[in-house]
Amino acid sequence: MTISSRDQVAEIVRGFVAGELNIDEAQLKDDTVLKELPGADSVRLLRIVSKLERHCETEFDDEDIFSSTTLDDLVTLLHGYVAAGV
Repeated sequence: MTISSRDQVAEIVRGFVAGELNIDEAQLKDDTVLKELPGADSVRLLRIVSKLERHCETEFDDEDIFSSTTLDDLVTLLHGYVAAGV
């Protein structure tokens, strides 16, 4: 998948988070703490990560995932991986 901008990555992440947790994307702000979202638990958050990996054809290092606490952290992480072609 070709992703050219951080804004595209943010849109993708917001879509997957909102879809998995059945919430409105408008609830998602950059500083939103992922584990504090309604319906968020470790299994659902790992599902989001797995879907993002498949969609963007990448694979995160576990320690990178566990250090991502906010929506912006996850966007920054995914954008870095995609930009590096990892």
